[in-house]
Amino acid sequence: MRVERAILLADVSGSTALYRSHGDERASQLVFECVEGMQKIATIHGGEFVRSKGDDVLCLFAGADAAIAAAGDMMTHGARGEVSLHAGLHWGLVVHRGTELFGDAINIAARLSSQAKENEVLMSRELVNYTKSVDRDTLRSIGEHTLKGINMPTEIFALMAGGDDDGGVTSFAAQPTMFQAQRKETVARTAVRLSWMNWSQDIHEGQQITVGRSSACGLVVPEAWVSRVHAAISVRGGIVEFKDSSSAGTTLTIGTAPEFYICRQTVALTGSGSIALGGVASGEAPRITYEVVQVD
Repeated sequence: MRVERAILLADVSGSTALYRSHGDERASQLVFECVEGMQKIATIHGGEFVRSKGDDVLCLFAGADAAIAAAGDMMTHGARGEVSLHAGLHWGLVVHRGTELFGDAINIAARLSSQAKENEVLMSRELVNYTKSVDRDTLRSIGEHTLKGINMPTEIFALMAGGDDDGGVTSFAAQPTMFQAQRKETVARTAVRLSWMNWSQDIHEGQQITVGRSSACGLVVPEAWVSRVHAAISVRGGIVEFKDSSSAGTTLTIGTAPEFYICRQTVALTGSGSIALGGVASGEAPRITYEVVQVD
């Protein structure tokens, strides 16, 4: 069965630190009580509790307003105890198969939740478009972002449970329309220009290219010291990211700064520079060069 719903995924913030500071028994009790409280809040607001993986809850709501209200109450619930929370909200199609729930919309809600800070609720523009009675002054646009695994950027809004005396939701003034328009234009025009030997290509916003010795990679570097899929270069939200997933690592230069080595890490590329797959093992082999540009 396919239905359109508001999806809320709320999670305990810093659960690892909680267990270290309180011990397994006390921490597990705090988490259990918090999750139980979140389930009750969802029910009060007319939501459907779907499942919990121990320290989170996944809930569905027929309306966006009820989902936002539930999320705000969950943040307040956490703030009043010893456990902090964060959450993600999205609107979209979900598929029921027995007791299980599927759909890309759930993945987006999960991505938003993972990006949220402590005591923060992040929601998509799609969810906000379906609100009817929510005070828009309680929502703050933080611009367009490309979420991991999602090609198209989406505008994200924040609703935060702050330290007000009444435990209410902190209000934010909306970002100036001119700033948002300028930011959107900059993000859309950002690209990275890659060159290696006789090959060159521009990678634009929302795109990604893999680099390695495998023929399946977008840029094939057939050298023994290069892993099959050595790294990925992507442009998301106007930021160029280089993610090394190799065994030998990568040596990079950014501008005039000294070169540095990474392995299984992600860095932001700015300006122009070079990429040596395999680090010192690459010796004098030709390097990949890059330049972050603004295209028309």
